[in-house]
Amino acid sequence: MMRKWILLCQLLIVMALPVMARDYYAEAEELYYAGRFSEAIKLALEGVAVPGIGEEDTIELYSILGSSYARLGSFGKAAEYMVKCYEYDKANGEVKGLTSSLINLASMYVYAGEPELAEDYIKEAILNEYEVGRKDKLAMVHGKACDVYHAMGRDSLALEHADIAVAIAAKDLDKKAEAIRRSQRAYPLESLGRYREALQDLRFAESVFREADMKQSLSIVCFQLGQEYGREGRTTLERQYLREAADLARDMDDLPLLQKVYSKLAESLKDSNPSAAYDYMEQSSSLQDSISRSKSDHALELFNIEYETARREKTIAEQNLELMRQKRHRSVLAIIILALLAGAIVTLFLAMKTRRSERKLKASNDQKDFLFKVISHDIHSPAIAQLRGIQMIRANAGKLSESQIKKVLLQLERQAESEVELIDNVLRWARSKSGSENGESVRFVLAELVKEAISQYKGASDVKGIRLELKEKDEGIVVCTIRSNIMISLRNLLSNAIKFSESGSPVEICLSKTEDGAEISVTDHGVGIPADKMAAIFESGTSFRRLGTDGEPSNGLGLAVSRALMEETGGSLSVQCGEKQGSTFTIHIHNSSDNV
Repeated sequence: MMRKWILLCQLLIVMALPVMARDYYAEAEELYYAGRFSEAIKLALEGVAVPGIGEEDTIELYSILGSSYARLGSFGKAAEYMVKCYEYDKANGEVKGLTSSLINLASMYVYAGEPELAEDYIKEAILNEYEVGRKDKLAMVHGKACDVYHAMGRDSLALEHADIAVAIAAKDLDKKAEAIRRSQRAYPLESLGRYREALQDLRFAESVFREADMKQSLSIVCFQLGQEYGREGRTTLERQYLREAADLARDMDDLPLLQKVYSKLAESLKDSNPSAAYDYMEQSSSLQDSISRSKSDHALELFNIEYETARREKTIAEQNLELMRQKRHRSVLAIIILALLAGAIVTLFLAMKTRRSERKLKASNDQKDFLFKVISHDIHSPAIAQLRGIQMIRANAGKLSESQIKKVLLQLERQAESEVELIDNVLRWARSKSGSENGESVRFVLAELVKEAISQYKGASDVKGIRLELKEKDEGIVVCTIRSNIMISLRNLLSNAIKFSESGSPVEICLSKTEDGAEISVTDHGVGIPADKMAAIFESGTSFRRLGTDGEPSNGLGLAVSRALMEETGGSLSVQCGEKQGSTFTIHIHNSSDNV
């Protein structure tokens, strides 16, 4: 009942406002070209739902929706809107636009893994363009037909269309168009075993793309050439072209292509240079994780868009229904307004009553999201890298030198140490946030705790040549607080100091008594922290992470855990540092009892 009154109140407000025209297409197009595809989809869907919008305006918004969904990887959804554009062009005699709609439709079904659904559309596009007579479009539709039939496994037919596209481009268009069509033709030629002809097409395309500085096309052709030379056993040329393809893909941030190139390089080097092959395999795995996360993020974005769209459509339908009813009952408008005011007061009262529980729920969900993120990325990815490293050693045990094996084992050891540290911090952080573990305060000698922590990191500091020096050690300082919190915080600071210090430099630990407790300071002479990142280092969800001076991994959670643990005791954690000037972290301990 309350929802009904609130809805009617919204309708009255809408009725009182003047109707304002809005160019949804122009705004959505601007968002699309700015790369903000999710926002473009939301705005276009909002525009489509506006009552009284014209058919032409709707079709323009459909074209934005189709293109935006395609850029987010939802090719099936993109095809739905491309079909609507195609049906409009066909019904209204838009023969020039019809070819583009048909090509887009065929592309969407190929990308969606359903090329058989694209066949009829590409056939219609070819017939339509022969009527229109544009040579560039004609070469394009035959090229797209090559893609469709190659995806269907019908490479003989794909080659027929590719030959037509190449012939048109060579006779009526420029060299760039011919190079594009010949690089396209290489795919069915390879599938049919006509490798020599495929290589000729790729070499021609390479020359043109280099001259025209077409980096995107050149990167793909270099990858194809690397595969061709690898097939012929010409490993020097194979690796040369694969490395160039990697450089180009890296410059353009083309992660899917870069991942494929790294994987191919690892395969090529596995026998002659296992260490390099392992490095490429590790990079390929890391990129695959990034690509998977990106796809997951896009899927989540699309889910949220669909959810919000459905909810908005339902709300609009309810509003329209209530508007019709309200028009039939204008005589009771005054009563409705009074009821709405009463409903608003009740709603405000209920909102105030439930606000606290909603905040707690949000905080709990945020903590769970963060834990899932840490577990899925920071723990999962190193574990995969360790597994592959072990598999590589086992498979190449007779080929690797002792120094290579030691190098790989050192990397695996560091990854394992980082995982153990991360797991300890995550568990402690989760328990402190959930309130499931509240340590009791105990009396202890502070110097003994510090010496114990230093002894635990003696091995790690010796390996790196770092000197842990206890400068001031007042043996008489006794404190009363949660001992485990102080120990974990100090261990995190010592770990970071060793990690970000150069070999041979000292790390100084000092103790001092204060009016309400004591302080422990840890000073290193390492890389320091940029001024603009000072606040971020204590945030649990921060993206600021860096490798140690010897390449040690960092999960970015230790300082956040340490600050949370110190605040739990009533103390604090502070830092003083500068970029490349070293850091001093200070643990401020507050006694929980005055009788110390």
